[in-house]
Amino acid sequence: MNIVVATWNKSKLKRITRGLQQTGLTINGILSNIEDIEETESTFSGNARLKVDAVRRTNLTSIIVGEDSGLSVEALQGFPGVKTARFLEGTDDDRAEKLLELLQGVPPSQRKATFHSAIVVSFPDGTYTICEGYMNGWISTTRIQGKGYAGIFLLSNHLVLAEQPNNEYMICNHHRQALFQAVLAIQDWLERQ
Repeated sequence: MNIVVATWNKSKLKRITRGLQQTGLTINGILSNIEDIEETESTFSGNARLKVDAVRRTNLTSIIVGEDSGLSVEALQGFPGVKTARFLEGTDDDRAEKLLELLQGVPPSQRKATFHSAIVVSFPDGTYTICEGYMNGWISTTRIQGKGYAGIFLLSNHLVLAEQPNNEYMICNHHRQALFQAVLAIQDWLERQ
């Protein structure tokens, strides 16, 4: 039994592979003949499922893992949400700057934001599991240039993600939470086989 990570993003493949190593299974990326899919769903789990289904059509025997994540800002009715990486041409730094523009005049207490990660695990027997993680914070009024969203996402210790000592936030971040749940779901499924 092996795991195939349904992503065309090399840094995401590396992060997910590292998170799934606890399963003890061989973890592979997708084959190059599978084309990237358009993320058309309105939820993170919906887009993760699209990725998993695209890979499942060519692979009936592996565990398939897909992920989608992003940032939702309460004062902007959840925007950018599933469009976090593509609501504006350019880099995450450009998009972070645009968020600050959109929030101009909004007081710090009303700048609540959440990073959300949704992982869909598809098993060879046709069952699915959705695993989710959340990291709550605020959008700061200033930014650290060159750090993208990490330069504006403020945590309760008054530091943005880019300023966190020794990446302490990584212990409980949204990606880590969802990956931990995915590992548990995979282990449970394997035990039942």
